[in-house]
Amino acid sequence: MRKINFFAVMLLCSATVFGQAVKDRNVIPVAVNLNQVMRMTITNGGNIEFVFNTINDYKNGISADAIGGTTGVMYETNFTVSSSTRWKLTYGSETADFQGTDDPSHILSLDNVGFALSKSGNHSFETTTTKGTSAAELYSHPTKGGQEVAALQAYPTLLIEDNNKPGSAALSDAGDASDNSFKMSWRVGTKESQGKTTPMNSVAIIDQTTSPSPDRYVASVVFDLEMDN
Repeated sequence: MRKINFFAVMLLCSATVFGQAVKDRNVIPVAVNLNQVMRMTITNGGNIEFVFNTINDYKNGISADAIGGTTGVMYETNFTVSSSTRWKLTYGSETADFQGTDDPSHILSLDNVGFALSKSGNHSFETTTTKGTSAAELYSHPTKGGQEVAALQAYPTLLIEDNNKPGSAALSDAGDASDNSFKMSWRVGTKESQGKTTPMNSVAIIDQTTSPSPDRYVASVVFDLEMDN
């Protein structure tokens, strides 16, 4: 009887061993690479040239908008920004003044030139002077959110940045060209935005104390796009 019981126990143990489930494991690594995407594209108006041909131009200026003397779309710059993270755009003239090409000693003050800034994309500007007041994605101090004409300034000047409204991560200025599309409407000698955030020269070019000498005045305006932390 003991032999039979022992044999039965052995059979039971054997059945238990061979009855265990068989399994296999494989591992597939999955990685997500979030590469920084950041690009500014000037789609129109990469070279702006104002030519004064009449006394009216000297008195009232030249503008992309229907004011002053000569007007026209040839004084417009269109650009887009595509960025996967919050961004800011710094701009400004590389020199403190416009300099004559015929005679480098000839200078013209930067604030004779100005621009209006407008957006045509999905993102909107904060329209107050306090950053983060409203649920907007963009902030532009020099133009008060595109509401004011701003004089051209020397580099580096912060032109557009994230509005950074607290708790509004979904409202950051990150996006593509359909979100961040802008137009700068340039002007010179129009004496605009007096009493505003960044006013232009209030004196007509023909009436300025140091009357600019005839020359071709040039300044290179730089735009730097970078991450806004």
